[in-house]
Parts: sequence; structure tokens; C-alpha cells
Amino acid sequence: MVPKQTNYSVGIYMRLSRDDERAGESLSIENQRAILTEYVSKQGWTVYDEYVDDGISGTTFNRPGVQRLLNDAKNGKINLIICKDLSRFGRNYIQVGQYTDYIFPMYNVRFIALSDNVDTLNSQSPGMDLMPIVNIFNEWHCASTSKKIRAVLESNAKKGKYKSSKASYGYIRSDDEKHTPIIDPEAAAVVRRIFELRAKGLGMITIAKILNDEKIPSPSAYYYMKIGKPNTKSLTDLWCRTSVRRILKNPIYIGTLAQMRDTTVSYKNHQRIHKDKEDWIVIEHNHEPIISQELWDKAQEYDASVSRGKKDHRGIVSIFSGLLYCHDCGYKMKQVWLNRKRDVIGYSCGHRIRYGKNYCSTHTIRGSVLEALVIADIQSKLQLIVDEDKARKQFLEKKSGVRSSQTASDAKRKREIDHRLAELDTLTQSVYENMVLDKVPEEVCLKLLEKYLAENKDLQTEANAIQERLDAANQDEQDVNEFIRRLKKYAGVEVLTREMLLELVEYITIEETHENRNIPRKIHIYYKFLDKALSNKQNALL
Repeated sequence: MVPKQTNYSVGIYMRLSRDDERAGESLSIENQRAILTEYVSKQGWTVYDEYVDDGISGTTFNRPGVQRLLNDAKNGKINLIICKDLSRFGRNYIQVGQYTDYIFPMYNVRFIALSDNVDTLNSQSPGMDLMPIVNIFNEWHCASTSKKIRAVLESNAKKGKYKSSKASYGYIRSDDEKHTPIIDPEAAAVVRRIFELRAKGLGMITIAKILNDEKIPSPSAYYYMKIGKPNTKSLTDLWCRTSVRRILKNPIYIGTLAQMRDTTVSYKNHQRIHKDKEDWIVIEHNHEPIISQELWDKAQEYDASVSRGKKDHRGIVSIFSGLLYCHDCGYKMKQVWLNRKRDVIGYSCGHRIRYGKNYCSTHTIRGSVLEALVIADIQSKLQLIVDEDKARKQFLEKKSGVRSSQTASDAKRKREIDHRLAELDTLTQSVYENMVLDKVPEEVCLKLLEKYLAENKDLQTEANAIQERLDAANQDEQDVNEFIRRLKKYAGVEVLTREMLLELVEYITIEETHENRNIPRKIHIYYKFLDKALSNKQNALL
């Protein structure tokens, strides 16, 4: 049996959350300290230490002050814990009960919640009888408060109020009611540069290195520099992949305010989790953008590209990096040196390089030869768009495998169906009226209704199928127009660049050299917006 305590070494625990601050002075740390120290003094006990958690919710026990308190109790430094009320100690009724009913008695620690008349030394007191109910109420209060706060945050977000305590890098918060983001010219110039570098196909780590080499302060360093305080939040002032990615993924830079993008698991578990995009609260054209929609789309497109742009040992990203595949085994081609002295590079099957000749042949091709073939193919397509309408028709038929005459036929048939469906609605209504007025025998009306409804159902099915084809054709036309728009940008260009490849080419496959050297090998170029993207099976081989 645990011996009864006579001399008490007291740990005074005090907590104040952000929600409690609204209650004013009655719940302040100073008020709690005054009440508790006075009580301990009257009892003639000794205060070992004070344990404070300021601005932390009681739903979690992962609080510095309470953890230090519990460690001192377990190590025998204190044998009495006192707090103003049970809610100060915690608002998770299960964990509060575990400590008061099991853990504290095991370590012979007395617990007092002063305002609730809870004293574990007197188990027969009314306060101890009501303690489970008080704990449940405290947790309910926290859950209710959490719901109210979330509702207010969502309401403000829908009204376009910028809820962030500090603006995203590139902006400052205005003093108006909505704290509308205002462009910070100095930081905005860096944001534009980041998007422009990404649009040229540079990786996020490479972009970070460029910014660091140019001694450009990172977002956190820039913020503290502007407010004239030391940066205590970060161990380094350098740009990194995460800081670059955070900028490239934030739609605030195109004037779109996207809020409520993440949340906590629950009011008990404060771990942050990202929400699906459809659950964000988004307001477009909310403020002045830093970059254009076109530049934003281009940067996002490169994230979806099969190419990740790996550097070679020289620190250079090959223009074909990540875009080449072996036509036979489906694995990516790997850059190889054909002549180091002359700095001649080529590409070979990565599967063969890793596992040997029994798994695939080399498919080796010289880099300069491949560049010449690809630029020639792009230039041939530029020649086609001299007659843009003819080129558009050719591209559309290549993309969809459907001739324009078939699309025109579908459109005509859809108009005919719509007209007939309108007629059927009129006929059906007429039959009902005649049946109600007894102008036509009921059995005749029912047969006509059955006939009209059956025809209506068949026509609706056909119309839906045609509409799907027309929608696909419309999307194909938009894709072809986008490809032609991009292609025109490179009219007259004779040197292949990585930016050009990333904007026009989805991927390229290399066939093996033919046994008969007089037969040229085949290189298959799959263009964005014209050809199908890689299948999931092919992506699995990356």
C-alpha cells in the first residue's frame, strides 16, 4: 500500500489557450498564479516549481509545461499537483481520467483542481463524484468552440478575407477589412523569376541554387529583414526545394485566393493534413496577380511532365533528360559518354545498362544526331502550318482518328434528334390531354404513350453518345489549336532547346538500329496535345 503523504512539494500548473484569452483577466496566467499561490501558502505547503503553458489547447497533452510537470512527478520531485480547475489541466476527458485515476495514484501524487472541488485525497467528496461529468463537459466545450471557430474561418474565407497572419512571399497585407494582398515589388520580381526559370525547364533544386548563388534572401529571411527582427524560426536563410515548390504551387500569384487548403485531423489531433482541391475555398480575380495565367499553366505543366531533368556529373541537364524511352522494353534511355575527350554524349537503354545484354539491346544513339532529327521534325510541322486550316484538319484527324466529315454528320444528327425529342414532348402532352378529356379511347392513348416513351428513350441514348463524341471533338480542336499556338512561337528557330522540347514534346522512343545499315532506324516523337500521354504501365517503368 502506498504510504500517505504528510509533507507536500507542490507543482503549480497554469494554462491559457488562445480561446481562453477571450474570457479576459479571469483566466489569465497572472490570475491563476495569484489564486494558487495564495491557497498553497495558506496550507503551509512548499512550492517546488511553476509549470506554464501559454497559448496551447488543452485537448493535447503534448505541451512543454505539462510534460515537464509529469516528468517531475514521476521522478519524485513533486508529490502534489494543483491547478485552478480541471479544464486547465486538460480538456481530453479520457487522458485526464487516466492521470487522475491511475497514473497519479501509482506515483503517490495528490491532485487538486481548486475551483471544481476535486481532491484525489478525498475520494468521497462531491467534486470527485462529479469529476467524470466535468471532464466530459470540458471536452464538449472544446469541441463546440472548435466547430464555431471553423465556421467563422470558412465564412470569412468565402467573403474573401485573407486570413493568413502574414502575406505570402511577394505580397504584403493591406489595411482594409479583407486584408487584400498588395504586391511587394522587390519580392514579386523574385517570384516572377522563379516561374520563368521553371518555364524554361529548370528543376526546383536548380532554381534554389541559382537564388542562393545570387545571395537572394529566402522568404523567411526576407520577412524578418523587413520587420527588423532576427530570424528565430529557421536554422538557415537559404532557399531549398520546399520553398521554391511552395511558391510554384500557390495560386495566389495569379490573383486567386485559395484558402482552407489544409486542416487538422480533429480538435484533439492537431496534425495538419492537406485537403482535396475541390474542398478549398477559392476566389478568382481577388487581387492583382504577379504572373500571367499562361506562365502559371506552363509551370504546372512541367510538374506533370515525364521529365525530371537530372543533372550529369558536369552539373548540366541534357535537353533530352527524362524524355527518351527504349521503344522495345519501355524503360528510360540513359545518357552515356561516347567520347569523353571530345565531350560527345549519346543515349542508351537504361534497362540494358542496369541488367545486361540479356534483357535488351543498347539502342544507342548519338545526341547530336537525335537533336538534328527532332528539330527537323518540328520544322516539318512548322511548314505544314503555312496553310493553318489544312494543318489543323490534318492534326485533328491524326489525334482523334475521326474525319471532320464524321463530326459534321454527328452535329447534323444531333440537331435532328433534338428536333424529334421536342416533337415527342408535344405529342406526349397531347395524348395525356386527349385521354383526360375522353377524346381518344384510353387503350389507344396508352399504346401511343408507350411508343413515344420508347422512342424518346432510344433517342436520348443516341443523343448522349453523340454529345460525348462532339465534346471529345471540341476538346481535340482546343488541343490542336494550343499545339499550333505553341508551334508558331518557334518559327525560324534552328537550334533545339530544352524549353522547346518541354513545351512541344510529350516523350520520344528510340528503336534499335536495323540489321541492314541501309535502312534508317525509327525515332518516334510523341507531341503534346496531339499524341496520347504515357500509359500507367509505361509510367511504372520510369
